[in-house]
Amino acid sequence: MSAENTDHDAGSAQGEAVDKSAAERSSADKLAPFRDDLRGAERKAARNVDYTRQLPLIVLGMMGALLAIFLPHSGDVLGFDVLFNSPQAKDLGIEFPERVYAHLLLIGGVLLTIGTIVSRSWIVGWVNWAFTGIGWWYSVLSVWMRQTKPGDHPGPSYGLILGVVSMTILFGALTWLLLSRTPLQKQLARARREEAHHNDELRSHQQILRTGIVPREHEEIVDDRRRRVKDRRRRVQD
Repeated sequence: MSAENTDHDAGSAQGEAVDKSAAERSSADKLAPFRDDLRGAERKAARNVDYTRQLPLIVLGMMGALLAIFLPHSGDVLGFDVLFNSPQAKDLGIEFPERVYAHLLLIGGVLLTIGTIVSRSWIVGWVNWAFTGIGWWYSVLSVWMRQTKPGDHPGPSYGLILGVVSMTILFGALTWLLLSRTPLQKQLARARREEAHHNDELRSHQQILRTGIVPREHEEIVDDRRRRVKDRRRRVQD
């Protein structure tokens, strides 16, 4: 019975080793096109964003921002009335920060978000993040201004509230997207560390970057004390 268990354990261990080896070969095969220039491949990968995990949140925030433009901002005034500063918006006393919010909602919440999804560009993503963050701040300010408006002016309507929620979702999703590395970036970074570990030149370069100490070439030290003693005795005798 124990022999059977031992054989079973050995078979399981061998199977796990085979699976691990196969996984390592598969990972290595994925990086095969980049082996000649891992550093360049890592820089190129950093210029693109992989929004696979964040896409549902990004689309949700974008659709909410788009709907907020056509929904009531305050009272009977809609979001696009604020955007174009229509007579209805002027009659309601819409302030300049609220118009800024409406423009940032359209640019950052809709247009740049579409640009980020289509282009997958790291630069477009950061511009989108900046516009969305500023737009979120102005959306909160707009709610506060509507609530503290003197007189009989109506407060914030559900379209404005939806805009605040949408910009919050977008800003959080874009922050998550831009501050996290893709699986390809992680594999390339691991491969570069392994390459540096086996490459003396790269390892010495990393040592300089980490410590600031330039490695010196090893010089052969010759013990010539006996020879110098003999020379000194000879000079004394002479």
